Amino acid sequence: MFRDLIKFTKIYKRENKQILEYFHTCMDDINESNLFMLRKVCMYISVTYVSMIVIATIILDGFKLNIAHIMVFPLLGIFFFFNLYTKHGTKKLSTTMVGVTCCAFYFSLAVIFVFIDIFAAERAQVFWFSMLVIVFPTVYIDRMYNYGIDELIAIIIFGLVDYNLESKEVFLRNIYLLIASYVVSMLVVHMVLEMRSRECLYSREIMKFSSLDKLTHVLNKGVWVERMEEYFIGKGPEEPCAICIIDLDNFKDVNDNLGHGAGDMVLERVGQLLIDNFRAYDVIGRYGGDEFVVLMPRMGDSAILKMRCRTMQMFLTDFNLGASSNFSVSIGAVIDHGGNDYQRVFEMADDALYKSKLEGKNRCTAWTIENEPFENPILLSVREKDTEEVRRLYAAEGNRFDIVAAFNNDDALRMISQYHRQIKIIILEINVEHNLGEIVLKYIKTRQGFAKLPVLAVAMDQEASFLAHDLGADEVIMKDSSDEEYKRIINQLIRV
Repeated sequence: MFRDLIKFTKIYKRENKQILEYFHTCMDDINESNLFMLRKVCMYISVTYVSMIVIATIILDGFKLNIAHIMVFPLLGIFFFFNLYTKHGTKKLSTTMVGVTCCAFYFSLAVIFVFIDIFAAERAQVFWFSMLVIVFPTVYIDRMYNYGIDELIAIIIFGLVDYNLESKEVFLRNIYLLIASYVVSMLVVHMVLEMRSRECLYSREIMKFSSLDKLTHVLNKGVWVERMEEYFIGKGPEEPCAICIIDLDNFKDVNDNLGHGAGDMVLERVGQLLIDNFRAYDVIGRYGGDEFVVLMPRMGDSAILKMRCRTMQMFLTDFNLGASSNFSVSIGAVIDHGGNDYQRVFEMADDALYKSKLEGKNRCTAWTIENEPFENPILLSVREKDTEEVRRLYAAEGNRFDIVAAFNNDDALRMISQYHRQIKIIILEINVEHNLGEIVLKYIKTRQGFAKLPVLAVAMDQEASFLAHDLGADEVIMKDSSDEEYKRIINQLIRV
C-alpha cells in the first residue's frame, strides 16, 4: 500500500509538472482555444437557451418568462460583437486581455444563472448555476487554483443571496448540491488539464521535429520562410533586423572527393555552429542543399553582425575530415532599420552573398539598408573622389537625374542592389591601380538581375580601357574626355 502511495505521488507530481510546462510553452494555443470556445459557448447558449424557454413554455404548467430569463440576451449580444472582433480583427489580444474577457463573460453568466435559479423558480433546487460550475472547466482553460478561487467566489455569492431569500431547507439542499458540483468540477479540472497538456505538448513535439531539417537540426526552408513572413508582419515599423545567407564554398568538391557521408558531416557541423554562434531567438534555417539562412530580430549593429559571421567562419576552418584543405563559407548579410518588406531585405542579402562569392569566397559582405527617397531616375556615379568633372556632371544632369555618388566598390554594389529598379545609368570609374570599378562591372554584367543596367566606364588609362571592354561595359570613355562627349554617350545609353 505504501508503495502504491509513493507511485501515485510520483505520477501526480509528473502530471503537475506537465501541466506547468503546458502553461509555460503553449500560452498562445491556450488563448486561441479560449477565444474559440467563447464563440462556441455564445452560439450554443443562444440556440439552446431559446429552445429551452420555448419547450418550458409548452410543457411546464405555470412557467412564466421574467426579467431573470431576459438578462442573458444583452450579455450574449455584447459578446457577439466582441467575438466578431476577435475572429476578424488583425490585432492579437494579450494573454491578460483574453483572461479578463473570458472570466468577465463566465462570471456574468454565473450571476445571471444565480438570478434564474433563485427568482425564476421559487423553492426549486438550484440547477443552472450548478451545471455551469461543472461545465466551466471544459470550456475555459486556466490554472487549477484560478478555477478553485473563481468558482468558490461565485458559490459564496450565491450562498449569501440564497440564505437571505430561501428557506433553510432549500438553502441547505442548494449548498449541498453546489459543494458536490464544486468537488466534481475540481476533478474535471485536473483531468481536462492533464489531457489538454499532454495533447498540446505532444503536438508541439511532433511539429518541432517535422519543422526541423533532420540532418542539420535547424528549420527547413518552408518553416523558416513562414517564420520570416510572420516576423515582418508583426514587427514594429522602426524595429531593426538582419538577414544572413550562408553558402558553403566548393561543397560539390567535398561530395565528389570525400563522399556524401563527409558532405553530410560538414552540413551537420555548419548547422551546429549556427545554433551555437547565433542568439537563442534568432531564426535559423536550411534554405537549400548547402545554403543556410538566419533571421536576427532586433539586430541593428553591423559590427556585432560581422563579428558573429566571422567567428563562425573561423570555427569552420578548424573542422576537417582528414583532407588537406579546410572548409569555408561565404556570407551575405543585410541590416534593415525598418520600412522594407522581407522580400527586399532577403534579395539584398542574396546580392551581398553573390559579392562575397565573386571576390574569391570565404568572405563576409554586410550591408545596411539606407532608406533615402529619390523622386527622379538615379544616375549612379562611382568615383574615387569628388572631382571637378563630377561637379560639372552634377551641374549638367542634376535637373533630370538624382545623382548618387559612391566612392568605393562596396557602397556602389549596395546602392545597385537597393536601387537597381530606379537606376537609369551608371558612370563607373575603372582604376586598376586603386582596385576601383573592376569588381563592380564584373558584378553587374554577371548578375542576371543587373545585366541590363547601362554602364559608362570611365578609364583612367589604356589598361583600364581594355579591361572595361573585356568585362562588357556598354561604353568606354577616357577620363579626360570633353563634357559634350559625356553627354552624348549618356543620352545614347539612355535611349538604348
